[in-house]
Amino acid sequence: MKYYYAYHGPKNESDFDWRFGYGLTSKVKRDKVPVGSQVIVIQKPDKDLEFRLCGVFKVTKHYDDMTNGFPYRFALENVSKLTEYVVLNDVELSDELPAITGGNKGWSNFQKHFCAQGITFQKYLEPEVAELLLAQIGFHGISYESVIDNFRKKVISSSRTPPEERRKRLKSAMLKPNKKSVITIIYERNPDVVAEVLYRAKGNCEKCFRLAPFNRKSDGSPFLEVHHKVPLSQDGDDTVENAIALCPNCHREAHYG
Repeated sequence: MKYYYAYHGPKNESDFDWRFGYGLTSKVKRDKVPVGSQVIVIQKPDKDLEFRLCGVFKVTKHYDDMTNGFPYRFALENVSKLTEYVVLNDVELSDELPAITGGNKGWSNFQKHFCAQGITFQKYLEPEVAELLLAQIGFHGISYESVIDNFRKKVISSSRTPPEERRKRLKSAMLKPNKKSVITIIYERNPDVVAEVLYRAKGNCEKCFRLAPFNRKSDGSPFLEVHHKVPLSQDGDDTVENAIALCPNCHREAHYG
């Protein structure tokens, strides 16, 4: 699961209330956020001395309220169902969060992540950032995909460090890895879409046009994987038009290339 971020900051005089939704001043920016998206909200309203994590919320619809100063709005569902907002230790989290260079020199690393102007609903949080926030409320919403993405970034970071530094870390590293529980969302896909796309492909990858690399043991059919051009997780349709048959190499490239 990927999460947007929203800040209920000093322009507000009272606590965030998800029942009233969340608003932006730009319709274009609002409309780029699909219904079904989830957002983590942090607040520090006017005169509040502490940052608080308000929870995780799901966008259930878009609507306009031109009487509001933030007229282009989201209706929300309270996913994490916190009974009270959680105080955040911004000093400790500054040390744990990925370092941001530049920006306001008087700000902590935490503030650079969460208080900058115009970052609300602009892009997904980095998986490791979302994971740190979710851990504050014990919310088990970390997806397998986010864990894999985060691991790949750590591998890239390790590959860019000097070999002697990496080998020094390896000498003191744990022999057994830690375990982590994650959730996986499974879509009940239409089997007719898969069958029709495979029939259309006739055993050839629809990107590189080569024959499938091998046949399945189960039924002898060419091994191709049906990939959605616009992912289902991004509100893509489960249709033949939105699907393509790919060999394993092209499928991996579609996801990670």
